[in-house]
Amino acid sequence: MRMEIRNNKHLHTRQIIGIFPILELDSDDVDVPLKNPSISYWDIFFLGYSIVMRVVHIGMDWHLAIKYLLDGKTTYFALTTTFICLPSFINVIINRKMLCQDDKTFTSNQSEYKCIHAILTKKIFCIVVIAFQLAPVLRCYQTLGYALKAYKFQNLNNRNAQRRYYLKMLKEDQDVALLRVFECFLEAAPQQILQLTILLKDYYSNTNFEFIYQVASILLSLGSMGIAMASYHRSIRLVQHDKLNISITGTILQFLWHFCTTVSRILSLSVVASVWPIYTTIGCVCHWIVMSIWIIIDSHGILEFCKNYNRAPHCPPKATERIYSILFSIVIGVVHVFIYLNAVDGSPLFKHVFFYILCFLENTTASIFWIYTSSIEVKNAWYFNILIALCIVPFVLGITAMIIYYSVFHPSLKHQNSINT
Repeated sequence: MRMEIRNNKHLHTRQIIGIFPILELDSDDVDVPLKNPSISYWDIFFLGYSIVMRVVHIGMDWHLAIKYLLDGKTTYFALTTTFICLPSFINVIINRKMLCQDDKTFTSNQSEYKCIHAILTKKIFCIVVIAFQLAPVLRCYQTLGYALKAYKFQNLNNRNAQRRYYLKMLKEDQDVALLRVFECFLEAAPQQILQLTILLKDYYSNTNFEFIYQVASILLSLGSMGIAMASYHRSIRLVQHDKLNISITGTILQFLWHFCTTVSRILSLSVVASVWPIYTTIGCVCHWIVMSIWIIIDSHGILEFCKNYNRAPHCPPKATERIYSILFSIVIGVVHVFIYLNAVDGSPLFKHVFFYILCFLENTTASIFWIYTSSIEVKNAWYFNILIALCIVPFVLGITAMIIYYSVFHPSLKHQNSINT
C-alpha cells in the first residue's frame, strides 16, 4: 500500500503513510544498501509452501460449500459462496490497481507483469481467479520466480543480478503480504464466523466427518491470519533501508498478538451470532461504519494510492479519485472489524488503545449476551465454558504480546538503545 512521495538517490516511496513502501527497481543495483541480499533454501521452501497451503485452503472452502449444496443446505451454500467470491473480487481489483501503478512507476518492469495482466483482464480467466481466490497465489508465484532467479545468480556469483532479483522479490513479497491481509480479513474471517455459527447451531454432540472438516478449516484459517499480519509487518520493514528489520522474537510476538486477538474476536462474534444472527450483523455493520468514517477523516494516503498517475502530481484529485479513495477506505474499514491496520504515519499508540478497548468491550458484551441467552442444552454442553474462556483469555494474551513487543522488541526501540550505548 502506498502514500506520500519521498524521493532520494536510491529509494522512491509511494505508500499509505508509513505502511507500504515501494523500492525503485530502476536504480543502480550496486548502490542499493541491502544488509543481507542472500536467498536460502528455507526462503524458497516457505514461498512454495505458502502457495500449496493457499491452494489447499481454497479447495477446503469450495468442498465445504459444495457439501452444503449436496446436503440441501442452500442458505449455507449461498452464504459460503458469497464469502468466497465477493472478497476475491475486491482482491482482484486491488491487485490490478497495484499492477497498474507498478507499470507506470517502474517502466522497465512492464513486461514482467504481462502474464498476470492478461489473466486479470480476460473475462474467462478473471472469473476463474475470482472463484478460486488466485490473486495472491499469482503474485506469490511471481515472488517465487524472483527468489529462484536470485538464488541462481547467487550460485553463479553474479552479485549485481542477484541483488536486482532480490529487490524484485522483496517488492513482490510486500504486495503479496498486503493481498494476504485483505484476503484473510475480507474472506477468511467472515467465513470462519459463518462456519463457527453453523457449528454452534447444528452441533448435537456427535463428532462426524463434517464436524472435523469444519474445525480443521477454521483452525487453518485462524493460523493463516496471524501469519499474514506478522509477515506483512516484517515485509514492509525489509524494504525500508532506513529502518531495522523485525527480529525472529519480534515476529513471534507479532504472530501471537494478532493470532490471539483474532481468535478472541471471531469466537466472540460467532457465539453471539449463533443466538442473535441479525443483531450481530447490525453490530458488525455499525462497527464497520465507525471504522470507515475514522479512516476517511484522515485518508490522504489512500487518496494518493487511488490517484491517476498519468496526471501531473500537483493537480487536485478528481471526483472519481475521491470516490475510489472512499471506497478503498470502506474496504479497510471491513478489515478493522477484526484487526487494526495502521494506515497513517506516526505513533499508533492512542489508536491501538482506542481500537482494542472498543474491541474488548464488544467481545465481553457478546460473551455476556451468549451466557445469558443460550439454551439449557448449550449451557450443559462440554464446550460452553471453554468458549467463554476463549472469548476473553486469548485477547488478554494477545494484548500482552503486543505490549511486550512494543516495550522490548520493537526495532526502533532497539535502534535507539544501540545509539544511546
